[in-house]
Amino acid sequence: MSTQPGGAKVLQQHAGKDATKIFKSLHPPGTLQKALPAGSLVGVIDVDDAAKLGGGKDDEEQRIELARASLRNVDTIVCLDEFEEVAQSILSQMAASYYGTGCRFSLAFPETEQTLRDERESWQRIRFRPRVMRKMRHIDSRTTFLGMPQPVPFFIAPAGLARLGHPDGELNIARGAAAHDVVQVVSSGASASVDEIFGAKSPEQIMFWQFYVPSDRVLAEKKLRHAIELGAMAIFVTADVPVLGKRERDLKLKARSQNYEHPIAAQWKAAGASDWNAVKNRGISDIPDTAHIDANLCWDDIAWIRQRAPGIPIVVKGVGCVEDVELAAQYGADGVVLSTHGGRQLDGARAPIDVLVEVRRRNPALLKQIEVYIDGGVRRGTDVVKALCLGARGVGLGRPILYAQSAYGAAGVSKALQILEEEVQMAMRLLGANTVADLRPEMVEVSSPERWVPT
Repeated sequence: MSTQPGGAKVLQQHAGKDATKIFKSLHPPGTLQKALPAGSLVGVIDVDDAAKLGGGKDDEEQRIELARASLRNVDTIVCLDEFEEVAQSILSQMAASYYGTGCRFSLAFPETEQTLRDERESWQRIRFRPRVMRKMRHIDSRTTFLGMPQPVPFFIAPAGLARLGHPDGELNIARGAAAHDVVQVVSSGASASVDEIFGAKSPEQIMFWQFYVPSDRVLAEKKLRHAIELGAMAIFVTADVPVLGKRERDLKLKARSQNYEHPIAAQWKAAGASDWNAVKNRGISDIPDTAHIDANLCWDDIAWIRQRAPGIPIVVKGVGCVEDVELAAQYGADGVVLSTHGGRQLDGARAPIDVLVEVRRRNPALLKQIEVYIDGGVRRGTDVVKALCLGARGVGLGRPILYAQSAYGAAGVSKALQILEEEVQMAMRLLGANTVADLRPEMVEVSSPERWVPT
């Protein structure tokens, strides 16, 4: 039991019981086949017999079942914040911790999770300067991402372990995105396999892929080629995880829970992680591949990726200052994502919208040299429009989509995207912009750190 990636406790907790549900919520298909040696299969249990194991539902399962039975109709949801409110009633403790945590948390010190909180609050530092009497009957929210036409200027950012909230997980996200032709950046931390997710997309649906670069470059090349073969049309290289941030809400859950299982332990071992013992005691928000991510990732690696993915756009995700946007352009990246990893890495890092303001102030020419995307704390169409005014090419959402699919499956994702599209178009109309190209920096005022109107 000492070699079990999730630790001995998880085996003891589920010994003699059916662990299918918790296992499938954390691991993609094929995990056991990859992780266990040949000959490990001892037989197939009868489904009816499996249902008898464990002696019925525990208290949390009963709570979730009752909450799901009384969920309000998805058509009554009017804003993205309501998805989170509804989802909290049907999420397990493990799921709520994973989806909600940032770096550093303490009930005694409310100033913790500073970056997570600031991401939400930062959008309020931007105010509109609307124009009127501009013939606003017709609105066009179309744009392009990396040369690919898009119906809306936002996308689904990579966010892992969607099956913690709903059995279909990332497949819900793919189906909901397909209904609106919205780009999904497939997470490397998905609880569904990359084959399942790309297999669920519609023929014309555009998907990008998040890439955590392993230190084993043979493995890295294998992963990269496989994603491209499946249909990934851009590679989002995650650059802000040389080490995991300290996600204390998650660690607290681990410390007090008998039922804790590391979410992707078997994936790590199956993928060839060599230093599992160094990370196995971390919390559930430890993401896939961090046991073997290359901590020495550098700008020269963009060329290495480019050689193995010719013709595929490369976007560097996790950029937090104008200097690194400049380097990304210098080293040939096609785009960057200004991001703090959902406030889960470096607590105290600036909100991405503040970084975008810095780019606009210090080197606005960059916004024409390289496509700049942004995520973090986005909950309103007005947030999207503010970022576009300041020069962002597109805006990503992660947590709201996780909450929407957790509560309502693909229908929730579709509803969330519908709400956001309607809000974006309403904001454009009220601001006096008929097209995305009409959204200009002079249409906003930045009140932090000092009042400033972009020119």
